[in-house]
Amino acid sequence: MLEDINNILNSGEIAGIYRTEDLDPIYQVGKAECTRKGLVPNKMNFMACYVSRVKQNIHMVIAMSPLGEIFRERLRKFPSLVNCCTIDWFTNWPGEALLSVGSGFVKDNDMNLNEHDVEAVVKMFKIIH
Repeated sequence: MLEDINNILNSGEIAGIYRTEDLDPIYQVGKAECTRKGLVPNKMNFMACYVSRVKQNIHMVIAMSPLGEIFRERLRKFPSLVNCCTIDWFTNWPGEALLSVGSGFVKDNDMNLNEHDVEAVVKMFKIIH
């Protein structure tokens, strides 16, 4: 699976994934795109236009544990996970910060709660997150 994700991130496609009957709709869209861009209408340009649209519109979220040798090995084997991605490192939040964010969320979103319920909801946010 990571090999496929690496290929999508790197080139916008997975080699050999399309059957012949899958290519006709791609070529139809590619032909219109080539005409619009003033490119020579051939299969190579059709596919290039399609892959360009995929690259512009693809959004992926991948969650992995950054702990241990397995993560480092995956990054070495699949360099697009680093080169073609933004990596957000999430660590444990202190309980105080979770309570503060929960309290702000409840105050910003009028939930029509009484004071006792607000406190209980904020504590629940801390437990959940």
